[in-house]
Amino acid sequence: MPELLRAASVAPMTPDQPPLLEDAAVVLEGDEILDLGSYSHMKRLHGGPVRDLGSVTLAPATFNSHVHLEMCHMLGRTVSGQGFVPWVTSLVSQPLYDLDPARVRAELFRMEQRGVGFLADISTRNAAKVGEILASSGLGFASFFEVIGNETPADPASLLPQVRDVDDCGRGVMSLAGHALYSTSPELIRAAKGLSLERGLPFSLHLAEHTDEDTILLYGKSPFLDLLMARGYLTSYTAPERRPVPLAQELGILDEGTLLVHCVTVTDADVKIIAASKASVCLCPRSNEFIGVGEAPVRGLLDAGVNVCLGTDGLCSNADLDPYGEVAWLLERHPGLDLVAALALITANPARYFSRSIPRARRLGSLAPGQMARFSIVPQAVLDICSHR
Repeated sequence: MPELLRAASVAPMTPDQPPLLEDAAVVLEGDEILDLGSYSHMKRLHGGPVRDLGSVTLAPATFNSHVHLEMCHMLGRTVSGQGFVPWVTSLVSQPLYDLDPARVRAELFRMEQRGVGFLADISTRNAAKVGEILASSGLGFASFFEVIGNETPADPASLLPQVRDVDDCGRGVMSLAGHALYSTSPELIRAAKGLSLERGLPFSLHLAEHTDEDTILLYGKSPFLDLLMARGYLTSYTAPERRPVPLAQELGILDEGTLLVHCVTVTDADVKIIAASKASVCLCPRSNEFIGVGEAPVRGLLDAGVNVCLGTDGLCSNADLDPYGEVAWLLERHPGLDLVAALALITANPARYFSRSIPRARRLGSLAPGQMARFSIVPQAVLDICSHR
């Protein structure tokens, strides 16, 4: 028998419904959405029990489109607000890759309790282990192994971690990501992107995160580059004398299968290149503020038609892994951004990107018949920001 989930308002996040349905109900049958609409209409159409959630705004389960789970143990252990080089220096002085599986599982539980239904993890050393944990979590996921350095294997397929648990669970994939254009050689990044393209997998890349990135790529000089060389991440480096976005375009890695993370220092010309390429962008505003690298041009990206998503980044540069924290941050600073447009950044937009390669993502991101019965409740703090404008 169907069950009616009633709420003061519902955000369907679909083009065929109003942005917000007042006094609405979502009709559930098992693990699937059967129908939705006004409560009075749904009650007449469908029998069954009613679960009244009261004065809440119900939305689809959210996506955290960029997180570093292998660094969950790094909460509160890095400096903030001083810029990228001081932050990363404090990061690499710690045992940053000492994976704490219990802490990872605890954070996944917190995310699920807050309404996260899908996440994209980036691991430099522990992708296979994190993939196994994600496979047992109940969440949809992309588990990216982040390639870094100068060495490119003869067989690029050897880069991709083989995790049977992931294949068996059917909720996610193992894939590849580039660290950045200054820390991953052109040959290695092309190999990783090429394999992702061949296998129909998503591909992620940190891009234009901080001004030191521009300096390294243009001039081959930076305290951060010295740090990478000293720690053995790079054995040699020749500056390509290109800024991040034009270089990514030249390397052929900008397309609809690529997710560009951060994009803080992009110019208007860069935004046009990204928009034309159909690549998606993931912003991590609270992480950028914590580190002290600036703010991405969210309005410019949206106005250009870029598919924009949100991620929290890791606990090494954020207080929590809740995508609604990013939504609240943006709403407070961008009065022209309304609630539904902000919700799209953690629901419909990431679903559009990840659904190209991951079946679970196709059934998330919106509330419509046939979609999975996975929900989040918009926090009152987010609603208060909108109501006080």
